[in-house]
Amino acid sequence: MRLPITKERIRNHFHYAWWQYVLLVCLAVFGWNLLYTTTRYRSPESLKVEWYCQGLVDTQAQEELDALMEQLRLELFPEMEEVTFTAVAYDQTYGDMQLMVWVSAGQGDLYMLEREQFENLASAGAMAPLTPYIESGALQTGEIDLTAGYVTDPETGEKYLMGVPTDSLTGLQAYGIDPEGHVLSLLSNGGNLDNTVKLMQWLIDNMQ
Repeated sequence: MRLPITKERIRNHFHYAWWQYVLLVCLAVFGWNLLYTTTRYRSPESLKVEWYCQGLVDTQAQEELDALMEQLRLELFPEMEEVTFTAVAYDQTYGDMQLMVWVSAGQGDLYMLEREQFENLASAGAMAPLTPYIESGALQTGEIDLTAGYVTDPETGEKYLMGVPTDSLTGLQAYGIDPEGHVLSLLSNGGNLDNTVKLMQWLIDNMQ
């Protein structure tokens, strides 16, 4: 803007250069958001338990599940910073690829998937065997039919228990979750297996 500054020159300046100020504001907001996103505190894997569930829930169900997870954090996992539930929408085209990306990144701890997706990931070694936890007493499945939780190793032909079928966990329906045809399993590289087993056990005990 040329000197001397007059009202007419100010009006002309903003008439032709208004977009520069809009761009400046947008860049400032974007920069602040980027700075916050990259520097904000994130709980380490050892201090959080994440439950990923294939399927969608409505807003009310999500709020109820969030409240339930916080209640469990306080009662069962007082040493944890986060216990969360995430509904996973499965896309028929890119769903398997998305799941593989999450699994490879160690994202999530407890997975509740439809049997086909569970078997694909478990046979690839992404899910942890449950037999050691059952033998130690850390996991008790009671009368649940575990047949659909067994997966055959493609190399050896041996069967391993990798998941707990959820068909009998009908209490999940109260939270908008359809348990039929799904399997609960532990992500082998989730980083918090012992506490994830506790969450799985709570669901078995309280959702049947």
